[in-house]
Amino acid sequence: MRMELPALIGRGVVAVTARYCTNDPYVITLGFPVAVCEQEWLIGRELLAEGLDTGAAGIGDVRVTARGDVVTLGLSTPDGVGWVVFRRDDVAALVTLTHRLVMPGHEGEFLDWSDTAGFPGEAP
Repeated sequence: MRMELPALIGRGVVAVTARYCTNDPYVITLGFPVAVCEQEWLIGRELLAEGLDTGAAGIGDVRVTARGDVVTLGLSTPDGVGWVVFRRDDVAALVTLTHRLVMPGHEGEFLDWSDTAGFPGEAP
C-alpha cells in the first residue's frame, strides 16, 4: 500500500510517501522528497496509532504529538532534529488502512518464520 501525505516541513508543503507492506507489518515507511532530505524513516504503526489515541507517544528518536487537527512527528538523529506536521485526518486514514490490511495483534501471522529454524530455542 502506498499513500501520499501532504506535510508541512519548514516553511513549505511537500508530499511525503507512506508505504506499508504486510510482510513487515509493524512499520510504516515514510519517504521524504529529495528537496527536503531524501531520507526514509521506519515508523512503528502502533506508535502513530497511540499518538492519535492519547495525544502523545514515543521517546528517543521519534515522537508523535496529536493536537486538534494536526499531528507533529518529531525526528532526531545525532546530526540534528526536525519536525513534520501532518493533517490528523490523513494520519488517521493511513493508520486505519494499515489496520484493515493487518489487524492489530495479528502481525505475527504475516511474518515469514522460515528463516528462524536454526535459532536456538523453540520454533514458532
